[in-house]
Amino acid sequence: MRALISLICIVAGLAGPATAAGFPESGDIAKRGLTKADFPRWIELAPNVFAYEGLEFPDTADIVVTTVSLVVITSDGVVVVDGQGDVRQTQDMIDGIKKRTSQPLRYVIVASDHIDHVAGNATFKAAYPNVVFVSSPVSQRNLAKNENPPTETVADKRVITMGGTEIQVLNIGRGHTGGDLVAYLPQSKVLFMGELYMRHIFPALRSGFPSEWLATIKKAQAMDVSWYIPGHGFVDDMASMKADLEGYRVALEYVIKEGKRLHALGAPCPNTGKPPSCEALKQANWGPYLGWAWDENQARLAISKVYQEVEGKLPQ
Repeated sequence: MRALISLICIVAGLAGPATAAGFPESGDIAKRGLTKADFPRWIELAPNVFAYEGLEFPDTADIVVTTVSLVVITSDGVVVVDGQGDVRQTQDMIDGIKKRTSQPLRYVIVASDHIDHVAGNATFKAAYPNVVFVSSPVSQRNLAKNENPPTETVADKRVITMGGTEIQVLNIGRGHTGGDLVAYLPQSKVLFMGELYMRHIFPALRSGFPSEWLATIKKAQAMDVSWYIPGHGFVDDMASMKADLEGYRVALEYVIKEGKRLHALGAPCPNTGKPPSCEALKQANWGPYLGWAWDENQARLAISKVYQEVEGKLPQ
């Protein structure tokens, strides 16, 4: 029997690392055996509280990951936290909302102002003309030329209560965008983190604040939360989501340390926006994170952003 158990463990090890839910540690839909036809997906976290999995644009290696939104349905209206990256996927979400309720969409909270979370916002406005877009002041400035810029802002905290459901819109610190917000539902203990949490995806630092991002994740981990929901990556059971947030924090910490090591070596990586310019990339050791989704197009950007932080050149 002991030999049989050992054999099973060996075979499981050959299959590669897995999450607590038994899935591979990857945000790549193909590694889950899924295709674009399997999306969108609705995951009910609590009564009438859903994680909505749409799809991100393929990266340069043709890897596709999920783009996650939060949908909260109440007897007095609907709140969406982070939209999707195009009109079609946003319309798919709207169609799903209308199947579940006749209540109107009242608020769209912009947790991340990046295009893959806001490019379909005009579709929300067309379907629900009275919808209000809410963001941080930083994201409002970033989206000033957007077709539907946020008209209300949250610098620290705002509480939206609808149909007896409380939604706390919080600014707990900078991370991926500099204007990051999170949404916390104290009754169901759901925390939607947006792009502050990208489950099993190589840390995307191209517009980030490396050390501040680590501190922001720690603040989230100190909260009374059952469900940690990412802006990208699969949503599985609550234990896996919590464990993998810590895993993501460790991954981000590893990438920052590696960037600092390369900087100390004097390996150049200018922030020019062109891939051929980063000699440091050839000397990088990404350890267990080599092969994480998006590593091919995010690694160089991560190095250059860490260099900016070390040199005191991050934007204020």
